Amino acid sequence: MKTTMKLFAAGVLALAAGCATRSALVMPGGAEVVSGFSQDDVDYAVGQAVYSILSQDRIKVPEGANRAILAIENVVNDTTSVGSQADILAENIGQSLRELLTDSGKVVVYNKSVAQYAAVQVQPQYVLYGRLGQRNLRKDNGDFYKEFSLNLQLVEVATGLEFWQKRIPIRKVVDKTNLMN
Repeated sequence: MKTTMKLFAAGVLALAAGCATRSALVMPGGAEVVSGFSQDDVDYAVGQAVYSILSQDRIKVPEGANRAILAIENVVNDTTSVGSQADILAENIGQSLRELLTDSGKVVVYNKSVAQYAAVQVQPQYVLYGRLGQRNLRKDNGDFYKEFSLNLQLVEVATGLEFWQKRIPIRKVVDKTNLMN
């Protein structure tokens, strides 16, 4: 009887262990590669963009000021991905741009929705805006590329002159069944 109970208990524990869900922390850059645009892709593209803007010294701090004022428009999602998850990733691009550029110490980000309540009215010197696009390309060997590109422009408000632009492509080889996902 004791042996039967031990076997029964071991079986229940084994069953419970097999049915238990597993959770694990995914480190940045450690997620599984997906055919769609992912948060790792957002982090990569935004990092490339901010590095380019800052390394080329495109944002000039006005004389007598500590930092430039930059407005960041929402990035337009122009991919085949639709729905709340796609919208969240596009929104994350803008949030990540705000975070990295503000952390640089060269800019403060102009917040339109709060500015209407401000006691002191200010105008941004620059506007950063962009679009997330997607193209599906067929390779000569029959494979397909899914190419996402983050296209950003930095415009000086006073003149309308474009001071910087960047196209950051992210290419993924996918099979035909994942081409439109």
